[in-house]
Formats: sequence, C-alpha cells, structure tokens
Amino acid sequence: MARFLFYDDKIINILLQEEKPSGGAAVQAYGWIRGLAEAGQDIYVMTNNNRSGSLKEECKDINLIPLYDPKKGIRWLRWLYYRLPYIYKKIKHTNPDYLYQGIPGWTSFLLGIICRKLNIKYILRISNDYLLDSRFYKNYSKTHRFFQRLGINATYCILCQNDYQLSIIKNEFPGKIAIKIPNPIFLKNNLTVVDVSSRQYIAWLGLYQYQKNLQLLYEIAYLLKEEQFLIAGKELDDCEEETRYYLDKLKQLPNVKFTGFLSREQVLPFLSKAKFLLNTSHYEGFSNTFLEAMSVRTPIMSSQKVNPDSIITKHNLGIVYQDSSDLQKQYLCLTSEAYEVMSNNTLNYVVQQHDYRILSERLINFFSRN
Repeated sequence: MARFLFYDDKIINILLQEEKPSGGAAVQAYGWIRGLAEAGQDIYVMTNNNRSGSLKEECKDINLIPLYDPKKGIRWLRWLYYRLPYIYKKIKHTNPDYLYQGIPGWTSFLLGIICRKLNIKYILRISNDYLLDSRFYKNYSKTHRFFQRLGINATYCILCQNDYQLSIIKNEFPGKIAIKIPNPIFLKNNLTVVDVSSRQYIAWLGLYQYQKNLQLLYEIAYLLKEEQFLIAGKELDDCEEETRYYLDKLKQLPNVKFTGFLSREQVLPFLSKAKFLLNTSHYEGFSNTFLEAMSVRTPIMSSQKVNPDSIITKHNLGIVYQDSSDLQKQYLCLTSEAYEVMSNNTLNYVVQQHDYRILSERLINFFSRN
C-alpha cells in the first residue's frame, strides 16, 4: 500500500455538501482519489479547509490536511516566511510516497523542491492543452512560465490527457517519465437515463470565462432558433469584457434560459434531459463534462478545436463542427436513427475507457514498474 497526498486548493469545493465552483482539475482529482482509495491506497488531501460547511457523507473518510491561511502574511513576502515553510512541514509530517498536483504552475517549482528534499515522488497532471503552448501567455507571464517549466522538470512522472500534451512533454522534456492516461470519472450507481425521445434542450455547462467562448455559444443559439438552450454555470469575479458582452446578448435570446450554478449532484440529471451537450471552448485538455454527458447517453457537440485525440469522430459520439453555420447544417440533417446510434455509443465508450477503478489500478501498475 502506498500513501498519496493530493495538493489541490479547490477540491474542498466539491467535497462540501454546499458546493462551490471548482474547475475540471479538481473533479478529475476526485476521480483519482476515489479510485486509489478503493484500490487500498492511503489517501490524504491538502486543501483550503477553512471553508464553512459539512462534508458530504461519502467524503468523510478522506484525510484532510489544512492548507495555509490565504489571508495571513504580507503580500509578496508571505510565500517565503510563512506559506513555503508551512507546506514543507505539513508534507513532511504526512510523509507520502507520492504527491499529486492537478495543474502545473509556478508553485510546481516549490513543490518539486520539497519533494526532492523529502524523497517524495512528485506527480503532475496536465489539466489543459494551453498550459503547454503559447496560449499560456494570455493569462500568465514569462516569469511564471519559467518557474512552471522548472516544476515540470522536477517531477517524477507527468500524466497527460491526450496525444497533443504527450508529444509536447516528450519533445521538451526528453527522458522524463510520462504517460497518456484518460480522465477517471466517479459516478454513483443509481443513474437515471432519460429516453432520447423525451429530451428537451441543448445543454451548455461551464464557468463564464474567455476559455469557454461565449461568442460562439451566442452564434449557435441565434442560428438554432427552434431549439431550447439551457445554460448552467457561474460568472467569475474577474470576468473579462468580451465574456460579459456575450453573456448579456445570450440573456436577450428567447430560446436561451440560465439555470445558475449546479452542484455535482445536479449535473447528471441536468445532462440526462439534454439532447446534446454543447461545447464551444477555445481550448480544453479533456473536458470532464464530456464524460458526465456520455455517462447518461447524451452525445456531444464540439468544435474541431476540442475533440481530444479525435474521439468524438472516431467513436461516433456526437457532432464535430467547424463553425456555427456548419453545426446548424449538420444538426438539421441529423436523423433519429443516427442520433440513437450516437447516444448508445457514448455510454459504451465512457464505461470502457474512463472507469475510475480500472484507471486507478492502471496507474498503480504503471508506478510499480517505473
């Protein structure tokens, strides 16, 4: 039995009964946590444990380690005299065999140093394609990139979501242990799958931010006037001007309704009643919403930019479009028979490729050989 420590400041948001927005990296980490725990591994989670509220019943067996107080200390200096020593002491006390981080950033450099000092195997998951290419600079500085790369180089193993990520890691970090492994999804067994003939709307799910491309969402909803669109999500505090502009325009369309933020318990029922899950993102790694939709037999609509390893086209899991006009054309030509095939394919695919228990066992076996 090995001891795993998950370092994720946002994962507390999905462990609480009163959920808050968390992001795909935290959802994915939770899949690994459940799978590794059920495989008999010793699991610890370091996260912001100063949130109010009770843990979900199924999360009460998780060993939580409080992360540093984000409000404590003098800005710019607190990392050196407070946060870094605090993290070091907590990790040393926990004494894990492996430390997992779900998003590579400048703090990866600090975690890499700590892990080397304490002889811990540092695992880094690449959560999004843009973190490895020039799109990184839209949100981050060259200094941030410098320390991020030092952190990647300090890892024991890098977990990639798709071939694009793996090819960059192999090219830029030759000799580094890396593996492409799908996202695990943890689902309860009491899922209700709605008959396809009873489905009422096209669903969109995500945080309102640049990455999610609300301009394209507006264009599609405007063209498909006869279809009802249900949008679930939450606006970020630092939402940029373009996103706010198209969010306002979407609210003016008569065929668009907003449901607000959904908890993990509400996501699957929301998707199970949808004809399609629509993805409009500029970029992703492997969206967890794809797995959630497929688990309730809901096909995917996604652009060519977000079709990781071409799985949607290879396995006939939905519609891949070039732009809003192309999507309109394909959608209007879709027969009920073709839709039924897509719907059946989705559930078969997610069961065969993304079961959290199978993938966790695969990860354990991989680590035992390397």
